[in-house]
Amino acid sequence: MKEEAAVKWTMSYPEKFISIADTLPFVSHDRENHKLRADSTELLTGFQYEKVDDGCYLFVVDMKALKDTKIILMGDRDIEYYCLSYQLIKGSVNKTPNSSDPLQSKTMSLPRICSFYNNEFDYDTAFDKDSEVKAFIFCFTRDWLSRGVDLSAVDKEASFMKVISKEIAGMAYFSDSFYKDTYDELNKFLNTAKRSPVYNLIVRKLSFTLIADFFTIVADPDSVLNMPGASEDFDGIEEVKKYIDLHFRKGFPGLQKLAEVGNMTVATLRRQFLRQMGRSAFDYFREVQMRFAFDQLQGGMQVKQVALMLGFASQANFSRTFKTVYRVPPTDIKALNSDVLS
Repeated sequence: MKEEAAVKWTMSYPEKFISIADTLPFVSHDRENHKLRADSTELLTGFQYEKVDDGCYLFVVDMKALKDTKIILMGDRDIEYYCLSYQLIKGSVNKTPNSSDPLQSKTMSLPRICSFYNNEFDYDTAFDKDSEVKAFIFCFTRDWLSRGVDLSAVDKEASFMKVISKEIAGMAYFSDSFYKDTYDELNKFLNTAKRSPVYNLIVRKLSFTLIADFFTIVADPDSVLNMPGASEDFDGIEEVKKYIDLHFRKGFPGLQKLAEVGNMTVATLRRQFLRQMGRSAFDYFREVQMRFAFDQLQGGMQVKQVALMLGFASQANFSRTFKTVYRVPPTDIKALNSDVLS
């Protein structure tokens, strides 16, 4: 198979990015709704921009791969700016930053991440067909950041301070637990709300909440996010996930067993699993079980059979658990399958 050349994008401060995009023939610009489109045969790409404050923009990026493809993203060295990005990945998307830290590459490809970087941050992104990325990127100048955050009171050895001083180009965090609710609220608002006299005010409120949450946590020296993750812990969690994926039909093995699989203590397992996956090991186990159940029900298997296969004490317990995850009872999946076959 012939490998096609990767698409290159230079990411700049939004005002400059928009002005350059306006000159490109393959980019369309809906000025009324603050949206740009740059679709190709390989990748559907949309941008939405909102001015949050003087010196601070919200830039929303949506990408969906129509085929296996790769893009190269480079920071604009001519303008000094910083980005705080909240990202959701669906499917297989592998990001490789131009960094000597292999853990950062692993972290950046997790389903939900938070990253902080400056204008010297470059990385490659490889998409499998039908994979998607949605990112809420807050771009701001150093002056704006200095007005909002008292950097003089922060330990200069804090990781995010090294991004600001450009000792490092960027960093990514495992856990999304500290921003998920606000992120989801902003995502829903931008997708459903019409522009009105209070539109900008609501975007501003939710944006400031996300930004403030991030800096509140990373400026705290005792925060779990400031405890560097060890590569062996990352690999250990990967082993735990593999074990759950293989043995989920036997019931939850218990935290002690999973800690042994990951070669770590139970306390480390609890902390690192939540940090990397945004949920507990048990919640992950339940998700794996219910995905399997969904597939079996779609294939025509009886609800009672699926419940027995997964070791539930009763069909009723299984049905309650299934409905908690999918918001519909398993019988609805059966009925849908019958309708399709009839």
